[in-house]
Amino acid sequence: MAKDFIVSIELQSIDTSTIGAGVFSEIGNPLEGALAFIRITNDSDTDVIISYDGVTDHEYIPAGDAIKTYFQDSAIPGNYIAKLRKGTIVHARGTAGTGLLYVSGYYNG
Repeated sequence: MAKDFIVSIELQSIDTSTIGAGVFSEIGNPLEGALAFIRITNDSDTDVIISYDGVTDHEYIPAGDAIKTYFQDSAIPGNYIAKLRKGTIVHARGTAGTGLLYVSGYYNG
């Protein structure tokens, strides 16, 4: 049962020098809650592709940019609760670069 407060996940990151173009690399640990909001910040000099299943390309983030997804805003019809599944592992691939890729997010406590 959802509670009436929001909890942030621990900030996760990966050094983009360790990612490759062909295979997805995991960013941190499985998500500790079903996220209502996720932010992925690319604080590096290389473009990256994000996957939420380690196989499929889901997001593209140019160097120095970020994406923010509010899952409830994406729910149709609006009375449904949409969240990114607890235990999801965020993955990244691209050309190795310099800098970090960060994942942050929030879930109902």
